[in-house]
Amino acid sequence: MGRSQDQDTDNLYDILEVSPRARAEVINAAYKVLIREYHPDKSDGNTRITKALNRAKEVLLDAKKRAQYDKERNRLDETQIGNYHVLELIAEGGFGRTYRGEHINLKTLVCIKHGINISPQDAEILMDEARSIWDLRHFGIPAIRDLVRLDDGSYAIVMSYIPGPTLAKIIEKNEMLDPEHVCWIMERTFNILKYLHYHGVVHGDVKPQNIIVQPESHTVVLVDYGLAMIRPKSDSQNIGYTPYFASPEQVAGHVLIPRSDFYSLAMTMVHTLGGDVGKKEVPETVPDELCDYLRRFLIRDVLSRPGWETEDFSDTIADLRVKLFGRRRSEMKPIPNF
Repeated sequence: MGRSQDQDTDNLYDILEVSPRARAEVINAAYKVLIREYHPDKSDGNTRITKALNRAKEVLLDAKKRAQYDKERNRLDETQIGNYHVLELIAEGGFGRTYRGEHINLKTLVCIKHGINISPQDAEILMDEARSIWDLRHFGIPAIRDLVRLDDGSYAIVMSYIPGPTLAKIIEKNEMLDPEHVCWIMERTFNILKYLHYHGVVHGDVKPQNIIVQPESHTVVLVDYGLAMIRPKSDSQNIGYTPYFASPEQVAGHVLIPRSDFYSLAMTMVHTLGGDVGKKEVPETVPDELCDYLRRFLIRDVLSRPGWETEDFSDTIADLRVKLFGRRRSEMKPIPNF
């Protein structure tokens, strides 16, 4: 099921009998065929249909007007997809929008990621994201509930809803976090990456916006698998990256391996410490041992970075926490402003 409101009579694509994926040349050709059939000058012409055809052509053959029309048309606010009500928009990017929703009958919350670019390529990207974590079960990974195809041909992934601020939001309010918070967040993220990598998944987009922190329980969830690779091979192609947090090999368009995620995680922690990600520098107040630990993952040559085969990073950073703070556990130390 797609949008619940009755909009077919005002759907410009339906008026011209074309797909929302249609190119401008196809739209123009369809207009020419239909306007000949319904032109008012013909004895059986229809003025109302002619006006609708002209309006559809005017909007869909103007790139800016079409982009705005598609943007408004693709909004899911206060609508229903499949067995889920859309409640509110919570994030928006170039590829799609993310909403908070709920199951119609169970009233349980879900997260809905809707790909707004209606093309076979973008649909495949969204399906790849669903495939990457479809069978994975870990407290630090959102569970996939459904993949829904809407009436306009676009897709939406339905996932478990994860409450809590992103690490980016926390930094926005505090500018930085102290080293002890950084260590336990990094340790928990390594735990998630260990599970992902064991199952052949490289996340490909570890950054502050994709780490949800739950301050009350000191748990971490890694979200957004849009750039993930499943058992990447030498000829695998990455489809994008986030500046500053992406590894050098990802920026160069090369295949990703688990060590690529380590680089991104270390850059994320540099940022969280209030450091300069451009220069890869952290404030002088950061303990030298933690700086040395991060530098190991920021080596440009991917194969020179440490890997799981020689070290369990969840354990080594736990040991570092004992050395620096005298304890392995966070003792629920409050996160400022949360």
